[in-house]
Amino acid sequence: MITPVSFEPVELLYSKEKVDRTEWRRNVLKSNPEINNLCERIYPINRAIQFGKQFHPGKAEVKQKLDKTAIIQLILQHLSTKGLKQTKQTLEKEARTTTPIVEGLNESRLVSYIRNALKDTDRIYDLSMEHTEYSKEERQSKITEREELLFQMDLLEDEDEDDGVNIWDEPTENIITEKVHNTEYDQGDEVVKFASLNKLVEHLTHDSKHDLQFLKTFLMTYQSFCTPEKLMSKLQQRYNCPLGHDEIATRNIQIRVINVLKGWVDNYYSDFDDKLIAMLRTFIDQIQMKFPAPASAVNKSLTKMVEKLSPVNDSKHIFNEKTPEPMVPKNIFSNNLSIYDIDEEEIARQLTLIEFEIYRNIKPPELLNQSWNKTKLKSRAPNVLKMIDRFNSVSMWVATMIIQTTKVKARARMMTRFIKIADHLKNLNNYNSLMAIIAGLNFSSVYRLKYTREELSAQTMRTYSDLEKIMNSEGSFKTYRTRLQNVPPMLPYLGVHLTDLTFIDENPNNFVTDVGGKQVSLINFTKRTLVFKIISLVQETQVVPYNLQPVHQIQEFLLNIRSDLKAHTLDQYQQELYRESLKREPKKAQRSDIL
Repeated sequence: MITPVSFEPVELLYSKEKVDRTEWRRNVLKSNPEINNLCERIYPINRAIQFGKQFHPGKAEVKQKLDKTAIIQLILQHLSTKGLKQTKQTLEKEARTTTPIVEGLNESRLVSYIRNALKDTDRIYDLSMEHTEYSKEERQSKITEREELLFQMDLLEDEDEDDGVNIWDEPTENIITEKVHNTEYDQGDEVVKFASLNKLVEHLTHDSKHDLQFLKTFLMTYQSFCTPEKLMSKLQQRYNCPLGHDEIATRNIQIRVINVLKGWVDNYYSDFDDKLIAMLRTFIDQIQMKFPAPASAVNKSLTKMVEKLSPVNDSKHIFNEKTPEPMVPKNIFSNNLSIYDIDEEEIARQLTLIEFEIYRNIKPPELLNQSWNKTKLKSRAPNVLKMIDRFNSVSMWVATMIIQTTKVKARARMMTRFIKIADHLKNLNNYNSLMAIIAGLNFSSVYRLKYTREELSAQTMRTYSDLEKIMNSEGSFKTYRTRLQNVPPMLPYLGVHLTDLTFIDENPNNFVTDVGGKQVSLINFTKRTLVFKIISLVQETQVVPYNLQPVHQIQEFLLNIRSDLKAHTLDQYQQELYRESLKREPKKAQRSDIL
C-alpha cells in the first residue's frame, strides 16, 4: 500500500522570522545584468500589449493602410539590413514580392517603427491607466495631457454622428416649437426650440413655411451637431421624396432643398472640401434632370466657390476714400529699427492691419463648441488660436519693453509711448490690440512700478484712465459693448465674445425628453440661436476692411516682437518678468534708490 505523501502548507516552508525582502529584486538584477537587460527590453512591450488590449488605439483608416504587403516589405527590408540573405530570398519567393530599395538607409525601418511606437505608447500609458494616488484634479489633468498628445499624433477619432434614421421615417413628435410674437410684423412666429437632425432639416426645407432666420442660424451653427457630409446626405434624403407623396408638396420641398444648397455654397463656401464638392456635383447631376435652370444656378455658385477657394484668388477691396499716406521713418531699411523710430499712430495702423488679416479669416465653425479650448477640436480653430497667440505676444511685448528698460525716466517714456499707441488704436476701433496693450500694462510686474508711474504726465494718466474705462470688465464690458455700435471698420476684442460663447456652451447640447414612452435626445436649437447672434457680430465686422497702407518693414518689426526671457508658458513668463521688475524697483526701496 502506497502511503500518500503529506505536504506542509507553503507558508510553513518559509521562515517565520520577518525578513526584509525589499532589496531582493534590486540585488538580483544588480548581480545578474543579463536578467536586468532582458527585463528592460520586455517591460515596454508588456506595457504596449496591455495598453492595446484596453484602449484599441489608432484610426481605422491608418490601420487599413498597413496591409499584408506593407508588413512583408518591412520585414524584407529588416532582413536585408541584418544580412540574412537566405531567409530574405525564401520570404520573397513565398510572398511573390521583392525587397524595396531605399537609398541611403542602412537601418531597419521595422525596428525604427517599433521603437517609436513603444516610446509613444509608454508616454501615453501612464496618462491612460488609473492611479489611485492621483486626486480628481490630477486625473483630469492626465486625461487632458493624454488628449493633447493623441491630438499631436493625429490619433483622435471624430465621433460618428449618423443616427441611422432616414429623414422620411423620423417620428413627427421629435420637434418642440413655441409661438412667439413678432413685433416687426405684428404676428405670431413658430420658433424651433429642440429637434432631431432630421426634423431640423425638414423644417429647413418645409413645403409651405419659409423661415429665413432659421435658415441663417442653421447654416452658421450646424457644424456644432453635424458634419458637412452628413448634412449633404440629409438634404439628398429630403430631396428624394417617397413615391405617393403629394406632387405639389414634393416639388416645393425639392425647390427648397435646391435653395438651401445655393445659400450654403454662396455663404459658407469654406465648408466645402474636395469630398463634399464631389458629393455636390453628383447631387447637381441628379437635380439637373428635373430642374435644369435651378441646377445651373447652383453649378454657377459652385464654380465661383472653387475660384474663391483657389490659393491664387486674392480679391482686393476698392475704397471710395483716398488711403492715408503712411508715416514712414527715415531709417525704414535699417536692420536695427526700434519702437522709437516709428510714429505711434503708424504702429497702431500696422498692428491693426496685421491682426485684422487674421481676424477676417476666422470662419463660423472655429467659434463652435469651444473649439479653441478643446484639444480634440483645436484643429478646427486655427485663426482663433492665432488671434489668442497674437494677443499674448503683444501683451508680453509691452511688459517686456517696459521691464527691460533699466532707468526709471526711460521706463516712463516707454510706458507713455504704449499709452499713446493704445489711444490711436481706440480711434481706429481696434479694441483687440487696445486690450492687449492694457493687459501688458496691467501685468503685476509692470503695475507695481510705482516710481515709474509717478513720472508719467497728468495728461498721459488721464488718457490711460479713459482707455481703461472703455475696456473695463464691469457690467460685462458694458462700455465696450456700447462702442460696438460704431460704424466699421472695427476689430472687436475677441476675448469678450469667446467668453460669451463659453458661457452659452455651458448649456446642454441636447434636451432629453419622453416621446411615446421612449427617451429621445433632441438638439438644443435655442442654444444655437444664441450662438448665432454672437458669431453674426464677428461676421459683420469682418466684411469692412481698414483703408490703410501696409508697410512691410514695420509689419516685419511688429511680427517679430519677441522677448529675451527663456520662460515657456505665459505664467512662467510673468514670473520671470516679476523677478526682473524687482530688480528695477525693489520692495521698500526709496525713490532715491532707483536709477
